Parts: sequence; structure tokens; C-alpha cells
Amino acid sequence: MNRISVFYEHMAEAMKQENITLDEVCAAVKRFGFDGVELDANRIKNEGDVILPALQKSGLCVNGIYNFFDFGSETGSPENDRAESLRVIDCCEKANCKFLLAVAGFLTEDEMVRGSAKYETRRLRMAASLTELTAEAEKHGITVVMEEFDNLTAPYSRADELMWFMQHVPGLRCGFDTGNFLYNEEDAVKNFSLFRPYIASVHCKDRAFTENTGSPCVTVANRKLYPVAVGDGNLPIEKMMRVLLDSGYTGSFAAEHFGSIEQLKCMERSAAFLKRVLGEK
Repeated sequence: MNRISVFYEHMAEAMKQENITLDEVCAAVKRFGFDGVELDANRIKNEGDVILPALQKSGLCVNGIYNFFDFGSETGSPENDRAESLRVIDCCEKANCKFLLAVAGFLTEDEMVRGSAKYETRRLRMAASLTELTAEAEKHGITVVMEEFDNLTAPYSRADELMWFMQHVPGLRCGFDTGNFLYNEEDAVKNFSLFRPYIASVHCKDRAFTENTGSPCVTVANRKLYPVAVGDGNLPIEKMMRVLLDSGYTGSFAAEHFGSIEQLKCMERSAAFLKRVLGEK
């Protein structure tokens, strides 16, 4: 059965925007129809004793955990990468979560040139640490996924770069983000068939080309993409969901709208949209 979730950071923002408590926002999220949340591993480390019981009390689970690693950096070491991997896997176990989104690291200025020796060296070191993470996570029943990240400092900001990691890290799966391909002016729909064999989770991120009050993401072509609730933007989210559902996908769909100044409203509208599509599959 397909589960729908939402980023905990949206809940934290809603608490500030609406002046409501953690229990109140958890109750609202559950009432909207969400089953779980996507949670930063550092939230579990620093606030887990507060957040996890509140989620459980409201009937919400931790669907996915994400963590920003610094794999393969010149200032780090394989041992440091391994220790960080074990720490994050422990966070997953503490939250009873079976999916880990690994944001593997970001390039330094002298590693940015695609195809250069320094770029290739960093990418290979990053893949080695990801291979260790994925293998160790698998022992704990945890699936590691990566997404096309919307920043050029990530050596997986384009479809071909993300596919390189899929092909070079055994067991690594794709956390398909519907909105991130636009950062590099790529077509997410066209990339569905390319990544479909690897997709294990989905982030439903819509984008609006029309200006609103939210904080925009700026593409490599200098286009501004504004945050909106899932289904309220210009991306064919429903079409992409149906392609997955028709192919037998039973995984999760996570609503994502970082930058919105109306997070509570966006969460309610996103849940309604996702539930409608799933109900009509």
C-alpha cells in the first residue's frame, strides 16, 4: 500500500508560522491524511526524545530519514565516513525507519569542473563510502537512496551524474524527486523510464513558474521556480505518479515544498491531492 508523508521541516516551519505546538501540528498532519514524516537525522540526534514520542502519539511514523554527508572529502577519511554512516544507521533504527536518503557531499571549488581529475577522484571516493554505507544499511534492513540534488556543487545534480552512482554503487536506489530535474532544465517525465528500475521512494515537489510569496529556486538558466503545494504548480505530478502506479510501484510519496510561507495550508492541499490520485489509481 502506498504511503504518503511530509517533511518534518515543514511541520517545524508551520509551528512558527501559525504559533502552534508540536502536538497540534502532528494532529493536523495526521488529520490531513499523512501516514508519516521525512526527518533529518540530526533532528533525531538532537531532538529525538521529543519528536519521536509526539509522532507516535499522533499515529505518525518516520517514513524516511535523510542526512547530509561529506563523503570522500580531502579533509575527511574513509574512517570518518564509516563512523558517520554507522551514526546515521543508528538513527534509522531508533526511529524504526527503513529508508535513508543520502546527500553524499558537495564539491569544493577546485573539484567543480566535470571530467577533471579532481572531480573524478572525489566522485570515486564518494562512491566508495556510499558502497560501504549501502552494504551496512542493508544488514539492518535499510534501503539507501539518492536523488538528483538541485545544486551544481553536488556531483549528482544532473540525471547522467545520478545514474553514474546508481551504476557504480551496488544496492543503491533512487529517491526520485519530481521537482529537482528542473534545476538543470531537465525533463523529469523523460527521466522516469531511465530511473524506473531504481526508484524506491518519491519526493513530490511541484514548482510554479508564476511568482508567489515563497522563496524561489533559481535554475541554471536563471529561471525562478516558486514553491507550491503538490498539484498546485506547473509540473505534471499526477502524470508521473500514474506512470509509477501503473508499473506496480507500492512505495511512498512524500510532499515537499521548502520555501513556502504557508506550510500548514500547503500540507493540507498536498495531502488532498496525493490522496485523490492514489484513490483513483
